[in-house]
Amino acid sequence: MPPRPLPSPLLHPAAARRPGAGWRDIATWLLFALAALRGVLLLAHDPLLALANNYDQVRYTACLGLYPYRPGVPPQQQNYQAPLRTYAFQAQADAVCYWTSDLLFQGAAAAGYRLAEGLGGGPLHSVRSLAALRLAAWLLAALLLQRAWRRDGRSDLALAHAACVAVLAMDPVNTLLLGGWYAEAGALFFAWFAVGLAVLAAQRATPLRLLLLALAAFGLGTSKLQHLLLPLCLGGALLLPALWRTPRLWAPLLALLLGGLPALALQAWQMQRDNGMTATIRLANNTDFVLSALLPASADPARTAQRLGLDARCAAASGASIYTVTEPAEQACPGIGGLSRVRALGLLGREPGTLGRMLARAPARLLPWIPDYLGVVEGGEVAPLPADVPSLDRLLGRRAGLAWGLLLAPLAGFLWLLLRGHAAAPSLAFAGLAATLALTVPVVSVFGDGYAELAKHAHLALNAGAAWLLGAGVAALAGRRHRHVT
Repeated sequence: MPPRPLPSPLLHPAAARRPGAGWRDIATWLLFALAALRGVLLLAHDPLLALANNYDQVRYTACLGLYPYRPGVPPQQQNYQAPLRTYAFQAQADAVCYWTSDLLFQGAAAAGYRLAEGLGGGPLHSVRSLAALRLAAWLLAALLLQRAWRRDGRSDLALAHAACVAVLAMDPVNTLLLGGWYAEAGALFFAWFAVGLAVLAAQRATPLRLLLLALAAFGLGTSKLQHLLLPLCLGGALLLPALWRTPRLWAPLLALLLGGLPALALQAWQMQRDNGMTATIRLANNTDFVLSALLPASADPARTAQRLGLDARCAAASGASIYTVTEPAEQACPGIGGLSRVRALGLLGREPGTLGRMLARAPARLLPWIPDYLGVVEGGEVAPLPADVPSLDRLLGRRAGLAWGLLLAPLAGFLWLLLRGHAAAPSLAFAGLAATLALTVPVVSVFGDGYAELAKHAHLALNAGAAWLLGAGVAALAGRRHRHVT
């Protein structure tokens, strides 16, 4: 009688703990070495490769008194054409600091600059130091996760994670964020670490894992204003399977809430600060939401504007953004600065088609993955990624169908695992968290800032879908290969 095949590790975690996983260990370390090599090569590239500077970066460097060194150019002026390498501490009387958890990395780099100056170094500093710090944090976090999975006997998950780090995390779609001051870099790091820790805690919850997960959730919730509710949404994604069949998910769920609630409180306080920048951000976000996304999706933009309590004249500016509107936003669309998202959600009962079309167009707006309105080559003029640097961005291009597939794949996997029954807790956690990131981040970003810079603001979404497809695929293949060799 032929031997009975071992069950899939996606459904039964014990399937991955049997002897004979040596090849997976070798493959895991080879992939980790590839990841480190890809990161270092992009970091060392000359000229510098990074996302060019726009206004977003100044919100955070203002907390440090650090600005690009450009004699004769106002320190806070954007430079969307190309990334800037050299920075210096400069006093700005009107600077307004916007808090983000990414200041952990930015502040550490600035402290290093101060130390270098105190030891006799010059006043000019390279952004490559920040990039190196972030890369080291990424690789250290990946190493800790892989070690934990190996200690738990889950070599299949260690291999899947290593594949995601090598193929996805260290792809330029992500590593271009290392050499700049955007908060997206911290958001991606904390989201990746939080998902990994949640999967670990679903496998075996320890006090250290749960504490780190709560801290990662706090870092994610405070990374960007758009993500203030994201840790709570991630916790909510685990609620149904925890109640139904998988009580092991209660521990990571509570850890996500433990970190997400104070993050929400901090962001709510930050939104209420009385300063010029907060009002400017609110006006810009409202303008982009209404003009770039909502009104173009309406069959009758003038009527939709009036239902929102805005002037019918707003319809004439439909399709514009804060960057392209031809007159001050309050003149182009009177009342737009005071629009609330609660009132916009009221359209669900009166114009569901408008909201539906607005969200249905979002996946196409996530592409290209590397925003083409920001240069990525130092000294260039909105220059794209060099042809000799491989990237997943070229695979996706502007193929909206692929974007749809990446966004919906984790949800399909989560529902399949949930309805099939007897699924492993780590697999359910991974699919549920990835589905939540893939679907909620674009929706929140569209409602927050319309289509303006959606590819950057919703950067986590495609990452979540790609990570689930790659990670689940590698884990399944590793389990099947294991059955063949045993």
